[in-house]
Formats: sequence, structure tokens, C-alpha cells
Amino acid sequence: MDHRERVMAAMRHEEPDRVPFFYRDVLEVEERLRRDLGLADREALLRAFDIDFRWVAPHYVGPPLEDAAAGLRRDIYGVKSRYVHSETGGYWEPVAFPLAGVEDAAALDDHPWPRIEWFDFSGLEAQCRAFAGYALMTAPAYASPSPLGVVQNLLGIERAMMDMALRPEFLEALFDRVVSFQAEYVERMLSAAGGRIDFFRIGDDFGTQRALLFSEAHWRRFLRPVLVRLSTIARRHGAFYYHHSCGAIRPLIPALIEAGVDVLDPVQVKAHGMAPGGLKAQFGGRLVFSGGVDEQELLPRGAPDDVRRGVRDLLDVMAPGGGFFIGPTHNFQSDIPTANIVAMYDAARRWRR
Repeated sequence: MDHRERVMAAMRHEEPDRVPFFYRDVLEVEERLRRDLGLADREALLRAFDIDFRWVAPHYVGPPLEDAAAGLRRDIYGVKSRYVHSETGGYWEPVAFPLAGVEDAAALDDHPWPRIEWFDFSGLEAQCRAFAGYALMTAPAYASPSPLGVVQNLLGIERAMMDMALRPEFLEALFDRVVSFQAEYVERMLSAAGGRIDFFRIGDDFGTQRALLFSEAHWRRFLRPVLVRLSTIARRHGAFYYHHSCGAIRPLIPALIEAGVDVLDPVQVKAHGMAPGGLKAQFGGRLVFSGGVDEQELLPRGAPDDVRRGVRDLLDVMAPGGGFFIGPTHNFQSDIPTANIVAMYDAARRWRR
């Protein structure tokens, strides 16, 4: 099988020649792996691990977003962020919330919303052709929208959560403004790719380590319409809906399936209720799972032999009958040794039922 055939077999709940490999990391890990393994660039890294996916996106051609002197970056919604380093890797963190003081939906008209002409969609078909033979997915950031994440960054997380109860009409209006742009962007992106994009990804977290971030009733009021709107566009263009959510989201999985989710990532196995065996038994016939290799204990603290055993145990449960892509339960973080990442993919490559 080539890479795409392997992934599509798993999507049909058939067992491919080996389980498909997924990959994600923080910048610091990519740089270290390339250095440790003597690899020239990211594509060489993906090839070294035999990763079955590639990622595509339109090119941004809008106003400058970097403020190098201040060390800040502004996104297309006007949120300014600073790159914050930690022991496990760096992330861009918001430093201000542009709509934190806005409570009137009419005032949303005054915010500088992004414009579709800030993106060049003309090169997407060529990107897809360059990765022929791989399963193609929308790349992180704007091509894989985070409707809840954008709203949280505009308002602040606490304000966004409180508005579900205190200002629901305002919050609905804000979601509508955000998703109106995202829907146009997704339509243009998938159309420009000519049906070559296999997976449309949404990245929004709905869970904590122990429970949902909010009630299922609030999820159904504010998030379900958003996801259905975007996933309907994806399905019209022949793309599967791949949803990323960390955390203990098991109570929400039936509703996610109703909303059109085809693939659920990353199966945070240490979160409450997210044990792989139970998920496979209850939902394996209706959902494909991606991820599953624990980053809270196994990958950062285990030895390579521990990782190999963990991978074999995971695949013994999740790989039979297809419907599974193996990958980490988050971006590979800086506290994960190179040897453990190598051991993870090596063990998955060698696994046999």
C-alpha cells in the first residue's frame, strides 16, 4: 500500500498492511530531531518516520503580522501573542484580548475582522500534487480552524466561559462573526484543492483532565451549530472531518459523531474515561481514532523498551479491525527523548496482530 491507500483502508475499518502513522511536534522537538538524526528539513523528518500524512494550506498574503522589535505576533483576528518558552516546548500565548470589554453584539461591527483576500488559494492544487500518494490534511492554524479558540482569544477564556450563561445571545453573535469568515475560507480552500484534501481538521479542546470544560447543553447550543456548518462544507468537497480535542470528552463523543466527526484525535489516554479499550469497544464501529501514545508519563519518563511495550499494548487493542492511526497524545514535547520517539514508530512498524 502507499501512504494514502493505507490511511483510507483504516478509514473503511479495514486492516491495512500496517497502522497509519500520524506526527505532530513543537518547534524545539523538530529542531532537535533533525539535529540528532542528521535530517535536512521537515520533509526529511516525516520521511524518516514514514509518516502517512502531509499538510496543506493557502498562503497568507495579507498585512504583516510580525512585530519583531516587540517580540509579538498578531493573528488575523487582531489577537496579539508572545512566544513563551517552557521546559516542554514553546507556544504563542495571547497577551491581550481585543473584545474583553465588549458586551453589545452591535459593537462587533467595529472590530477589524479578517478578509478573504488576505489568502492566496491558487497554489493549493500544486501543493496537493506535490504530496501525491499521501493522505492530505488541512494544516494547523487558519486552515484547521478553532472556532472556540478564536472566541476565547478575543474575549479571554474566563469571559468566554461566563458568557455561555450570562450573555448567550452576544456569544452566539460572536461565534457567527468568527465562523462566517471561517466558512468562506474553508469553502475557498477545499474548492481550490479540487477534491484532493482528504481530511478537514478542526482543533478545539472541549475537556480537562477530569471532565468537560462546559455542560453538554452549552456545547450543543454554542459549538454544535458551528461544527455542523463547517463539516457540511468539508463533506460537500469529499473531505473527512478530523476533530482534535484533548481531555476527558467521552460523554461528548456521541454528540460529536452526530455533528459529523469521522476521526477523533488525540485520545488522551490518561484523561478520565479515555482508556483506549473502552473507546474502541463503544465507538469503534462509528469513529476512527488517532493518537493514543501517552505523553503524560510513558513518552517523557519511560525508557525506549517501555515505549515499545506501550505501543504494542495500544495496538493490540486499537489496531484490529482498522479504524486507528497511531500518534502522540499531543505535540511531541521537549521533555520526550529522541530515542523514545524513534522507539515509538519503530515498535508500531514492527507490530503484527
